[in-house]
Amino acid sequence: MRATDYIALTGLKISCIIGIFDWERKQKQDVLIDVKIPTDAHKASRRDHISDAVDYKKIAKATIAFVEKSQFQLVETMAEKLADMLLKTFDLGEIELSVSKPAAIRGSQNVGIHIHRTRAGEALSDMVFLSLGSNISPKQNLGFALKAIEAKYSLQGLSHAYLTSPVGHSKQSPFWNMAAAISTKETPEKIRAWLAALEKRAGRVKKGKSFGPRTLDVDLIVWKELVERSKNFELPHPDIASKAFVLFPLLEVAPQWTSPLSGKPIVELAAEFKDKTQTIGQLPADTFPDFPPRTLRK
Repeated sequence: MRATDYIALTGLKISCIIGIFDWERKQKQDVLIDVKIPTDAHKASRRDHISDAVDYKKIAKATIAFVEKSQFQLVETMAEKLADMLLKTFDLGEIELSVSKPAAIRGSQNVGIHIHRTRAGEALSDMVFLSLGSNISPKQNLGFALKAIEAKYSLQGLSHAYLTSPVGHSKQSPFWNMAAAISTKETPEKIRAWLAALEKRAGRVKKGKSFGPRTLDVDLIVWKELVERSKNFELPHPDIASKAFVLFPLLEVAPQWTSPLSGKPIVELAAEFKDKTQTIGQLPADTFPDFPPRTLRK
């Protein structure tokens, strides 16, 4: 697995009202802001395009505008409010942030606070989950799909690849299956249309409800907390509870997920799974070196 990469913005000097004393409420002082944001530098470096990178210039401008207008008494409050603003404004998953006052303590070069904050609590309710499978050149076709999904959507979580037994038509090669979590505002209909086009690009030709070999199969299995039943599709996908190749990769990606349909946590669904004819085994984490497994934070 690759180590986590960071964008670091350090020593941003901003003048503002900060402090508890009378003179501090009238006279502006300099504060120093450091911001550290986890990012996938590998993705940006491959395409060399700003759309894949953290736009630290915009983050700096937003930070300056926020702090210059602020009148907090405590650096703790400034740090908390600033972190919250940056997380929401730039749709960040997490942030490390320091606020310090160089002139606060006589004899000290600096004093301040360092905090680490995440957007915990909203990740699962905002997530869209996909189930991926292939048993025709699976390494090539799943790799192709992962690159396309990463370029199209914000890839938030990913399971290991799993070697699974075929279901419905046993006389074929085992499948490789995965689950992916993405963040998007697109409707289920639009996502499914894009996934169908992706399968076609991978060379899949659909012939009715065939359970035979396929180059690529990507299904939308969860769209946030939507429960929908129609002629075209069902959400959450009915295969979650009944198919090992859907259930267990999803369990890895989102172990705290609860079905909005049944109200059951996914760990309970996994515990209730009894079909011993379906076999599943985890492949090594470096099967797709550019796409290491990543479980969603709670």
